[in-house]
Amino acid sequence: MIDSTIAYIFSAWWLTFTFVFIFFMGLYFGGIVFIRPVLALLKKKKAIRPILDYRKPKQEKMEVKNSMISILVFALQAIPLQLLYENGYVQFGHNSIWNCLWEIPVLFLWNEIYFYVSHRLLHQKWLFIKVHYMHHVSREPTLYSVYSFHWFEAFLLGAVIFVPILVYPFHILSVLSLPIISILLNFLGHCNHEVETIKSPNYLGRFTFRHTMHHKWSEGNFGFMLPYLDMIFNTVTPKNNMK
Repeated sequence: MIDSTIAYIFSAWWLTFTFVFIFFMGLYFGGIVFIRPVLALLKKKKAIRPILDYRKPKQEKMEVKNSMISILVFALQAIPLQLLYENGYVQFGHNSIWNCLWEIPVLFLWNEIYFYVSHRLLHQKWLFIKVHYMHHVSREPTLYSVYSFHWFEAFLLGAVIFVPILVYPFHILSVLSLPIISILLNFLGHCNHEVETIKSPNYLGRFTFRHTMHHKWSEGNFGFMLPYLDMIFNTVTPKNNMK
């Protein structure tokens, strides 16, 4: 069933493009529809608190517009992926689904490394001014800002999957897990709310706070979820505070 579905989706470039476009649209808008009322309920019960209050007028409208362009870029990137598949350069594993138990963590760690390097690169002066500034217009991150990128940043981040699938035939469910886990963590990283805690900003569970401080100060905290690469390469923002 899975193999025949994948074969059909990758049988033509426009089918692959359409599937990826609908897939990311569903992740983005479906995630917001589900998570937004949950955040509102937790906030009402005072289980979580907002971190920053810098939201600009019509910010979410701008973020949705930028995110739609990013999703279009992700879908366009599926066209060369379909061509690679059609010509035998990319294959999806036919091994046991149990292989996902180790493939998914491997892809998660690869995403952490790729994001850290890409994100730090985007903070180089020229790329920040020309490209990454668009994401940082949202000084207060929101659920809608998870894909609010310049088209080049969307292309750069969307290319994360190409290296691993060119070197190893990952199971298709492992491949699909990458954008699903990524956007779920992105929603948490951009939700601008966390529970009351006195734990260090370098504590694993405080990745929402770390990324919110990154949006506030536009420096340091380049990691995705894990704090370790920032700690190893001394890129933790010295302004990890609420002042």
